Parts: sequence; structure tokens; C-alpha cells
Amino acid sequence: MPKFYKILLLVLIIGNIIESSAQGLRFLNPTDSIDGRTSYVVFKGKKPVFTQQLNISFDLQMPRVDEVGYLLHLIDDKRGVNYNLFYDGRGHDWFEFNEEGKTTLFRSHFDKKALLDKGWVKFSLCLDLDRKKILMTIDGKQTQAQVDNLPAVLSPMIVFGRYDYLIEVPSATIKNLHIQGGGATDYFFPLSQSRSNDVYDQNQRKVGHVDNPYWVINDCYHWQKLVSMHFSNNAGANFHPKRHLFYGYTRDTLFIYNADNHDILYRAFSAACPVDINLGMNFIDTRSDRLYTYEVFKYDRLEDRPRDEPSIASLDLNTFEWTPESYDQLPTQLHHHGNILDTLRNRFCIFGGFGSMLYFRNLNIYDIKEHRWEEAKTLKTCTPRYFTSLGIDSQCRYAYIFGGMGNESGNQSVGRRYLYDLYQVDLENYSTKLLWSLERGKQQNTVPVRNMFIMGNYFYTLCYPEALSESHLRLCRYSLTDGSMEMLGDSIPIQSDKIATNANIYYDPIVDKFYVCVQEFTDDIASTITLYSIQLPVLSDAEFARVSKLPIDTKLIYIGITLFAMFAAALFYLYYRRCKQKKLVRYNEKLDVQVAESRANAIYLFGNFTAFDRKNKDISYLFTDKLRELTCLLFWYNKRGGISSKLIGTMLWGDKPADKVKNSRSVIMNHLRKVLEEIDGIELAYVDGFYQFIIKKPFYCDYLDYEHQVMTETYTEQSLLSILRRGKFLQSQNMPTLDQFKSETERVMSPIILRLMKRTYANSELKLTLYLTEVMLYIDPYHIEAFSYQMKALKRLGKVYEAQDISRAFHEEYIKAFGEDFTNS
Repeated sequence: MPKFYKILLLVLIIGNIIESSAQGLRFLNPTDSIDGRTSYVVFKGKKPVFTQQLNISFDLQMPRVDEVGYLLHLIDDKRGVNYNLFYDGRGHDWFEFNEEGKTTLFRSHFDKKALLDKGWVKFSLCLDLDRKKILMTIDGKQTQAQVDNLPAVLSPMIVFGRYDYLIEVPSATIKNLHIQGGGATDYFFPLSQSRSNDVYDQNQRKVGHVDNPYWVINDCYHWQKLVSMHFSNNAGANFHPKRHLFYGYTRDTLFIYNADNHDILYRAFSAACPVDINLGMNFIDTRSDRLYTYEVFKYDRLEDRPRDEPSIASLDLNTFEWTPESYDQLPTQLHHHGNILDTLRNRFCIFGGFGSMLYFRNLNIYDIKEHRWEEAKTLKTCTPRYFTSLGIDSQCRYAYIFGGMGNESGNQSVGRRYLYDLYQVDLENYSTKLLWSLERGKQQNTVPVRNMFIMGNYFYTLCYPEALSESHLRLCRYSLTDGSMEMLGDSIPIQSDKIATNANIYYDPIVDKFYVCVQEFTDDIASTITLYSIQLPVLSDAEFARVSKLPIDTKLIYIGITLFAMFAAALFYLYYRRCKQKKLVRYNEKLDVQVAESRANAIYLFGNFTAFDRKNKDISYLFTDKLRELTCLLFWYNKRGGISSKLIGTMLWGDKPADKVKNSRSVIMNHLRKVLEEIDGIELAYVDGFYQFIIKKPFYCDYLDYEHQVMTETYTEQSLLSILRRGKFLQSQNMPTLDQFKSETERVMSPIILRLMKRTYANSELKLTLYLTEVMLYIDPYHIEAFSYQMKALKRLGKVYEAQDISRAFHEEYIKAFGEDFTNS
């Protein structure tokens, strides 16, 4: 198939994809800006002429708040026609069709709650020009009026939203706009775009224009930040899908956020919550409209707990009064457990969690009616874990356990590994079935939030790399059958430094949205709770990129044919230049440098921290974050004769009492010695009050190799690059204690890299130059000289488009970082 026809086919395919995923145009009505309100002119240029009849139909989603305003205007000054469609949803709940400034032609009442629960409803308006009649149909209900002065022919301006002095606009949403007349007059507007003030019809032609559009399809990719709540005391939060309300609470105060109208209400409790809130774990039972707050564990000895302090209490969401429910507590704390509400059996279940230096695989069941915890069910086929996600199907037959971190022993001192598996639990007999287990390879490890939603053959949950301070949540859709996964939507930021930090996902079937509540702690008490929403169906990155492409106007195809001839001439010229460059490219291909393969008995500090035992097995998972930090410090101080035990305690646990530091130091040193037993040629020694590594063959460390080459000046471009191309030094280690190690290493490295970069460029060893610029930009992402050599090398190698993409990204990031472009600084 010729390339030109392939392009045409692609245009048609994209058009069909956009049409089939139409999401609509919402009208904006900011109270503080008349100019910011939406106005959509359907026919911007020449207006079509309608005979016999004019039919206007569309899908309508009405505002969820009490509003009034003009939805539609029909104006034909030549024939003396000026009609408007007025919406009143403040309790009267009607549509009025008016002759502007004269009279109401007819009024149609509607059941607002019923239509809101349906979501999208069909709306149509028919002007029967022959029979002098106007008919309006809303969700099948028809209203009509005889209008004797209706002209036989119309060529009206059709405007949705604000028009002229009629500035009141309801925040309604429309899609699939269809306009028909007598004869062949037929227009269809999907209103499925993600941007632009131009509005396209189904044939990808620019027909209309809209001011201040809100293209709803963006809500299917971008998370909307709704509100942030700041609590100075321990707090919890949850979402009630039937009421569309978020509830945030402390012992004294209730915070209510309305997801429909964004109203915020604070309310002090007449009597404080009887539970001494610590982690603020909770659930809402929508059947009884009660919020239950619970603490699974607080007192090591039951006799220490005040007799009048319950572990579970419920809040009546109608009267806002607390009721103690249970005084039981579980044997230990269970951080980051998963949870479900089993409405069929009237019980609340939690699974897994971390506490007392242990990971758990118990299913703990709270009987809501009997106000007690039942004896825990141990799911022996499931690995003990925390940071796990729990879900339940719509019939409450099965629970599903997904992912997390843990190990087979359940002992924290053994370390932990990331789990990507799904178990199905029969809630009648607690039999457990492993549905699948995935391998992530070298992908960044993530953990899920504590809950998930089962929808058809998929489940949805949020996942994030919890080991990063400044992390991000992504919505993931997994297949229940085989575990195939797709990330949906953009990301939500989360600061995950504190173990109590958590996030939960909720689903509102009425508005078909996911809501997310992120609770971030600044210490063990104060926290910020932030709420987000996204519209279903949530789009993947690729899907959103596809619908974000504006349709190609068919007139441009003819222009494209003309340009094709010019393009062919340009191709001939580029072919001539490419032949000239081939010799240079072939020479550079011989200079390729591969990253050295991993070897047995090795620890790598460039790129991701990685370790291999004597069998060349990756044992990086045995190194906890603290172990990695300690290992890096020991390599750093080894050339100084070691590091004192006091300095280790200060650097790793500076905020703890001396006795606890001593105990923690003893535990971590024993743990490190145990892990190093898997590697030959390295051991941890304590000599004259200092800890140090004793190293001999066959042990290998890329940092020591690099340091030796630099100190002895025996390096070459190839020998250094085989080490440095693994990635940035201590790439994933973001501990402040390692900042000096990083900066000193990069300070020594920078002039060497720059010198080699200039030399390889002068010798036309351009592939080596690009590798060296890559390393320099690891160290300093805004290094102008490295960027300059990168551009020059790419252009000499004929990689013009790649150079343009990199240049554009570099300029954008530079402006974000410094507020101005370096070319103008």
C-alpha cells in the first residue's frame, strides 16, 4: 500500500477512535468571571439552511448542583426568530423553551434525582416548520407547543451556553450532538476532543468554535485535586459513595466534603470519639450509614488500657454521635494491612500487615453484629506480607489478595521481597487458591494500596514505589485471569517517608468515578489528607495520546499532495548527505561499549544498587534500605581506615536514644555479616574501634574498580564507560548520609568525563562522545557543555530528529528549573 494511502487510513482510524470514545463538552460558569463562561457556536462560518424541520439532539448530563441558566439559543435575525432553552435545577426542576423577551412557549418538569442517577440522558428538540409545531423530548418524556409564527425556512445561529447578554450558564455536559434538517442537511459532532477552541464534525472538518471549553475526556486521564485537609491531631478519612461525601475526622472534629458541589463543612462532636485515634483506620457501612474507626492494637498489656477506652467505635452519619462497639484488640499492630467489608455476612475483614518485627498472613474477621473479633484464619498458602491490597467481588463470595512485601518466614530480620501475585479466598470455607504470580524483572518495584475494586474480569488498585520519599501513585488495571496489567491515568504525588502514610481508592457508581484519599504524615500525629477524582473509563498513556491528536481537516489532504512533491525532492538531497555520512557512522559503530555483564561475588553501586552471590544469583533483595545505606558508608570510609561505631549510630539513628542506637547497631551489623556470607572475598571486620570491609579476590565492586582506575590513571574511554553506563552513581539511594559520598565521587569524575568527551569528539569517535555526555548529564542534568557536545555529535551522525527531540526536552526542563532559557541567560 503506498505511503500516502496509509496516512489517509490512519486519519480515518483515529477519527473513528475519537468518535467511539466521545466524552463531551462541559460548560464552565465561574461566578467571578463572565468572560470565563462557555459559549459554543455550532456553525462558525456560513450557516446551513433548514427546510421542513430542524432537529437538534444530544446526550445530556445535568449539573449535580442547584443551578439555573441558558443551555441553548436559536437566533435567525432575518426571519425574526430568537428562542432560548432555559434550565432551572434549584428545586423547581424544569426546562423552559422561551421566545426571547416575549413569552414561555412551554415548560417541562423532570425528576432530577432519577436523571442524575442515570448519568447521560437523551435530549431532543424538533422544530417542525411545516406543521408550525415545536417538540422537546427529555429521556422519553415529550412536551410540545403550537407556534403559528414559526417560519417555513430557518438559517439560525445555534449557540450553547453564554450568548450576548444572556450570561447565566448551567454546568451541564453534552456529547454526540446531531443536527438534521429537511433533505440532505445532516451534521454530527462527537465533541470528543481533548483540546482546541475549534470544533470538528464527524468528517474531521472545522465547523464550530467554542470559548472557554472544558473537554471532559481530560477527566479520564488527569486526576483532579479536589481538596486538602490539614490535621494537627491523629485523623482518619473515608468516602460514602451513596452520599457522594468525604468524611475526615479527629476525636473532636468532623470534616465533610461534598464531591458534587465542593462544599466544605466542619462540625465539632458533642461528645468526643471514644477511641484514642492513632492510625485512623476505618470503614463505612453504607447500609447503616455508620463510619467505624478502629485501632487493632495499642497496649502491650491489657491492664494498661483504660476500661472505658474501646478499640472500635461507630459514628452515626445522621446524628453525628459516637457509639463504642468493641473493647477487643488484636495481639499486635498490623501496619499496612488490606481490608474489605463483607456485607453478605455482616463482617469486616483485614489481612496481612506488619508489627512486632513480623509480617503476617492472618485473615482477621470482625463480626459487626456481635461486636467482636473472631479467631484469626491463617492462610498458610499465602506468603506473610504487608503493603497488600484486598478486594471482594459483588456477590461477596470471594476475597482477593494482591501483592505487597514480605518473606516466607514472616521474620523482618530475614529481609523482604516484593510480591506480585493474586490469591482467591473462598469466604465460606477460607480455602485459598493462587491465581497467578508475576516476575517484574528490572522494572521499578511498587506496592499496592490497601484496597481494590473488582470490575468484570479485572481489578483496579493504586500502586507506588514506597521506597522513594517523593513517590507517585498510578492506577493499575490487572486481569484476574493472567495478571496482565495496564497503567491508567497520570500520577498522584505522595510523600511516603512515614510508615503511617497511606492511600485508599473508592468507586462511585452513580457518577462513574474513582476517588482517592491520600494521607501523608509529617510526624507521628499531624497529617494532610488530600482528595482526588478521575472519570471512567480511565485512559492509558497511549490512549490519551491518541485522542489528544486533533482531527486533520480534509482540506489539508490536498495541501499534503502538493507538499509530497517537495518532500520527494528533499528526500533526494537527504539521501546524498546520508551517503556521505555512512562512512563516519560505520566507523563509530565499531566503537560501541557494552555495559559489563554482572558477575558472581559482586556489588554494584553505579545505577541501581545490585548484589550477586557466589552462584551469580541476584540477592539485592536481602539488602534492606538501612543495609544498603550502611554498605555504601563502609565502602566510602574503607579508604579512611573504616568508620567508628559511634559515627555509624549518629548517621543512621541520630534521633534515637543511645541504648536503642546500640541495640539497632548490633542488629544491623549481624544482619550485614549474615548477608555477606553469601559472597566470597568480602567480610565485615571490627579493628581498633572501626568497622571496615576486608576485601580480596574474587570479590568485585564497580566503585572500587572505578576508583582504582582513576587513582592510577590507567583508565581508557572504554574501560570507564563499561562501568559508568550502568547509570548514575548511587542512583536509587536517596539518604542524606550518602550525599557527601555522591558529591565527592561526582566532583572527581566530572573533569575526567569532560576531558574524554572533548578528545573523542575531536577524534570523530562520536558514539563514545554520546556515551560520555550521557554520563555527564547523569551528574548534572543541566550541564550546557555536555548538552552542546551531545547535539553536535548527533547531528554529525545524521540523527537530526533525535537531536531535535532531545533539544526540545532539555530546553523545557531547563526553563522549569531556572525560570529562563539558557540561550537567553
